[in-house]
Amino acid sequence: MNISMLSFSTAGIVFTSLAGLILIGLILFMLIIPFKPWIIAIFSGAYVPSFKLCAIRSRKIDVMNLVEAYIQSKKSKLGFSFDQLEAYHLSGGHCKTLISALFIAKNAGISLDINLAKAIDLAGLDLINLIESAINSKKIVVENISALSQDGVEIIASVSANVKTNLRQALKGGDEQALKDGISSFVISKIALSGNYQHLISHPQNLVSGWDKANIDNGNIFKLISLNVAKVDLGRDVGAEMAVKRAEKEKLFFQMSAEKEKNQEALREMQMKTQVEEMKAEVLAAEAEVPKAIADAIKEGRFSVMDYYKLMNLQADTALRRSILADEKNKKPKE
Repeated sequence: MNISMLSFSTAGIVFTSLAGLILIGLILFMLIIPFKPWIIAIFSGAYVPSFKLCAIRSRKIDVMNLVEAYIQSKKSKLGFSFDQLEAYHLSGGHCKTLISALFIAKNAGISLDINLAKAIDLAGLDLINLIESAINSKKIVVENISALSQDGVEIIASVSANVKTNLRQALKGGDEQALKDGISSFVISKIALSGNYQHLISHPQNLVSGWDKANIDNGNIFKLISLNVAKVDLGRDVGAEMAVKRAEKEKLFFQMSAEKEKNQEALREMQMKTQVEEMKAEVLAAEAEVPKAIADAIKEGRFSVMDYYKLMNLQADTALRRSILADEKNKKPKE
């Protein structure tokens, strides 16, 4: 009886010891190994060796994030190995974003190079948003494009464009504003080459004709799908305004010329008056010399006093005749 109890006690102790060791081992395993990600990976059909998970956690990497990305890769049949995802994560990439973006592109029938996708993600761009914008077109509107037609009339146009993201140009720069500037330049050139504004108003689509051959989106992240005229308005008639200004300038020029001619005429009149006054002064001076000459002639005996009186009578008679003639001229209009 004692021997049986002793053997039973020994067996129970061994069993209990083994169970304790197993329990301690499980506890240590769960503490050392990222147990939850390991279990999820196993049940998701994306087994990852436990020692790899331990090594990843020892490098302070988010184990769950990496395991979820690996599961996505397996389910999406993209063919990434766990080591490849780990290396991409260590390079600063976002594994889950990369897998999701490649899966979306694959389902949408978009050919996206894996290396290009990695480069876009590592550049800090929103990879998923770019792929979605490459699938679905986006509408942008360019308003108030203003230019003068060849007949001097201002045309103000607004155009709408449908665009998609060109993934191949994602890393080469260019944005929505650059595309808008290119569209504006194209429409302005169309307006400037038009000889008649009425033709543009009646055929507005001519403003965007040939856009597909103009390489407007060259080097831009957005690819132009379509370009249409939304609105066309008339602005200022610059040609008419210039004609009015030209007429005003010509009027001012003629006024200045007339004023100059008037001033010159007044100057000539003043010069004539001055000459007449000078001639009168000369006559008066000459007349003042006559009495002196007569006096000298009388003194010298060349002119007698009687001759002087005859001269005075002749002058008086001449003055009287002139007075009578003047009176007769004044009376004729009255009759």
